[in-house]
Amino acid sequence: MEAKVIIVTVVKSNKSENNVWMVAITGEEQGQAYCKSAYKAMRFAFKLKKQTGFRIEDASLKALSEEIAQLKAAAAEVEAEKPAEQEPQAEAKPKKQRKPRTKKAEPVIVPISNDVQPELIAFQ
Repeated sequence: MEAKVIIVTVVKSNKSENNVWMVAITGEEQGQAYCKSAYKAMRFAFKLKKQTGFRIEDASLKALSEEIAQLKAAAAEVEAEKPAEQEPQAEAKPKKQRKPRTKKAEPVIVPISNDVQPELIAFQ
């Protein structure tokens, strides 16, 4: 009987144009999982290894490691280009000036004398 092994392969997604990583155990249909990135597929493969005790196929580990290295190199190139592009944009944007606050007008209090009777006005 063959020893069970954890394999990781790239499969085409039905929902989009992107490729997806499938993590599965040989000989079992229940052990399949799909991951969007190589990094998450590797994490899931090692979690599955810890839970089941099966080993991960060497070719799968190599493919995942190469893909993760390519993604890190691409991310480093993008980060190296970003600071040079963002500096001119930061200087071109002026800060908004706050308007000075104005004091609210205080209500005027008119004293009422007791000698004056208010007039009653009848409306028809």
